[in-house]
Amino acid sequence: MTPHHLHALAAAWSLHNARQHLAQLARDEQRDIDAARLKPADGLRSPVYGTRHPSGGHSDPLATLLLGAERPDRVNRWAVLLDRADRVTTGVATMLRLTGDDPLSQIIAASPRILPGTAAEVAQHLQDEDGWLRPAIGMWPQREPMPGVPCPACQRRTLHVQTAGPESAWTVVCAADCRCTGEGCRCGMPGAVEATVHIWPRETVLGAGSNGGCHD
Repeated sequence: MTPHHLHALAAAWSLHNARQHLAQLARDEQRDIDAARLKPADGLRSPVYGTRHPSGGHSDPLATLLLGAERPDRVNRWAVLLDRADRVTTGVATMLRLTGDDPLSQIIAASPRILPGTAAEVAQHLQDEDGWLRPAIGMWPQREPMPGVPCPACQRRTLHVQTAGPESAWTVVCAADCRCTGEGCRCGMPGAVEATVHIWPRETVLGAGSNGGCHD
């Protein structure tokens, strides 16, 4: 696969993991909202005739509180973010003419087969959403240092393994964010395009490191 395809897959897996975490936050928040809706306010836990209604009346407020009439529903902020993320991924899936209930999984499955230019566009959309979403939910990029192996391109900087998704999908990037110089670049990647951020399959870099690194 070309670097564009690898970037698209890495972004899709990263967003997939972030979305899973966000979906759990939304479920937890909804559970708290539902519990609060059923819990009567302090001082109104039993029907006491003559107890003043918060709005100024004298009727028993418990029933209306249980129905949620006395206080507005709390907004599930995580559900709002989840809806936004799903709209973005659905839009990308539609661009690829994919249909179904799980657009991210379909994007992951289809990404290796799309044209390099399309893969670059998919990667950009998903990277933008992932880069916005993760800080919002307190989830940082899933990267681990890869010591002992120099960057195949610049030969100097520390490499990072991007660990979102299954191990077979892990990719490697340079900590210096170094970029391809096009034809003849030391990165050795097929379909390399000038100015594209370097990226490699993890197994490719491990193999190169065991053989003393990449050379011209």
